[in-house]
Amino acid sequence: LVQNLIEKQVPFNLSDAVAAAAKEQPIECAAETQQAVVEFIVGRLKNYLLSADFRYDVVDAVLAEQNNNPAVAHQACKELTKWMQHKEWDSILPAYSRCVRITRDKKKTYTINEAYFVNDAEKELYTATQTLESAVKNNADVNSFFEALLPVIPAINAFFDAVLVMDEDQNVRKNRLGLLQMISNTTRGIIDLSFVEGF
Repeated sequence: LVQNLIEKQVPFNLSDAVAAAAKEQPIECAAETQQAVVEFIVGRLKNYLLSADFRYDVVDAVLAEQNNNPAVAHQACKELTKWMQHKEWDSILPAYSRCVRITRDKKKTYTINEAYFVNDAEKELYTATQTLESAVKNNADVNSFFEALLPVIPAINAFFDAVLVMDEDQNVRKNRLGLLQMISNTTRGIIDLSFVEGF
């Protein structure tokens, strides 16, 4: 199944397919059983991707967000592998990971209020991040994400150079954390870069 879907490049939702197959069974097929079947197939998908010589961290990063569609996951692995060889990779990953590391332990998602921006670095990053978010919504794939993120890197670096995120003013602090959360969340459903070596 996995091999055929990937070789023919056929988009195919595993969960939907298993649910449809379950309805045709002569006995009840509980949700837990269906999930176990999907997990079994995903395990085979992971083995297939590793045997195709994709790095383990590439496979883990992709499957953490896209394990339900073998052909799409395979394409995502190819795209991530190519980006990890990009001349700007050593700038891309640290800038993005810095946004994630400072916010990932926050259980609350903070709302951004432009009235609490103190300097131009915040405003410029917010504008750049809105463009990034819009681009990813329209094309939720690895290539589109990195193509949209690359122009934002200078604004991320300028932001960290100009401000102290954990400002004493609670409103300013929450606003800055919300801005970084906005950047961190753009990878949802696409890739989890925390699995990538060097993150």
